[in-house]
Amino acid sequence: MNDIQSDLSMHKDALARDVDALMADVQALLRDVKAETGVGASLERHALKARQRALQDRLVALREESRNKVSGWATTTDRYVHEHPWQSMGTVAAIAATTGAIVALAGRHH
Repeated sequence: MNDIQSDLSMHKDALARDVDALMADVQALLRDVKAETGVGASLERHALKARQRALQDRLVALREESRNKVSGWATTTDRYVHEHPWQSMGTVAAIAATTGAIVALAGRHH
């Protein structure tokens, strides 16, 4: 179970890094636009800032939604494994046997 939580945590962290990089790019774009002068540039800055705020709000919501889903999946899996240990072990054994058979067959054909 800890492996599943670790994998999910790694994916969550990678997503957070990607989102942070995107936000840094948007902020750099805003700085570039801000350097321009004129009424058109001012209107464009306001539009970009509004889009940035909307993007930030959406990303915060997506992070929270993802965190809740991952947490729910981990909790459900953990609960199932604790309530049905023998079935879980049987499933893992079946998957391992199938994987072993596939690897063995693939090894013979090469």
